Amino acid sequence: MSAQSMLAQMEKALGWGEPNPVHRWYGSRNGSYFALGSTPWCQMTITWAAHLSGNYAAVCPHGDRAYTVWSAEDGERLGRWHAGTVANILRHAKPGAIVYMDWGGSNDPDAVDHVGIVEQVLGDGRVQTIEGNTGNQCKRRVRGAGDIAGFWNPPYEEDDMTRDEIYKAAWETDTMPVPYATEANPTWKPRSVLVDHGVKLRQILAQLDAQNATIRELVAVLAQRDDEIDVEALVARIRSEIEQVTIRLDVADA
Repeated sequence: MSAQSMLAQMEKALGWGEPNPVHRWYGSRNGSYFALGSTPWCQMTITWAAHLSGNYAAVCPHGDRAYTVWSAEDGERLGRWHAGTVANILRHAKPGAIVYMDWGGSNDPDAVDHVGIVEQVLGDGRVQTIEGNTGNQCKRRVRGAGDIAGFWNPPYEEDDMTRDEIYKAAWETDTMPVPYATEANPTWKPRSVLVDHGVKLRQILAQLDAQNATIRELVAVLAQRDDEIDVEALVARIRSEIEQVTIRLDVADA
């Protein structure tokens, strides 16, 4: 499976009008209604290309699709749906992504009207697509966020996340609730949590260093007054007592 093979199969349909091989292929599998040249075929083209290019499992996880809403919901159920904003397009859209249009301008997968496949992500937040049933043909189009309801990237085997993408997803994109967060900012990015914990840990270590220094100064003063005091043993005993107090306080908090 690969995005490249999916796009190569979609390219074969460029220029087709109505009726076409997509109608005949889908109708042979799902009934004569779909073989009619008047049957909407944008989603059927995606299913056809996925099957013939070896990408069926990735693109059609719940079987043949002729209805765009169901295909959009497939991506949503997989946790791969992205709303069609400029920011999401620039950050997440890839060649081979299935992209859905809502002529009403929403980002709702249940409201999509049309579908295509992303061939290229343009630098201004638009995408170049290949679409069946656009102007009664299969054509290349350029779509912007105003028309795009959303999209999802099928799990093509070759499209493993890069190290940089994994880092950004794990540390800079996802969020998690933290018990010490504010009401205005209830969730933090994992990277922020780690940095905050590092700051707090350094503060604790600095306090422990100061505490140890104070203990040694105190024991040194006592040793000057009494030669029989075992300095190291007394320091160890004081530390042990402090640790016991800390443990008791932790248990009480729990």
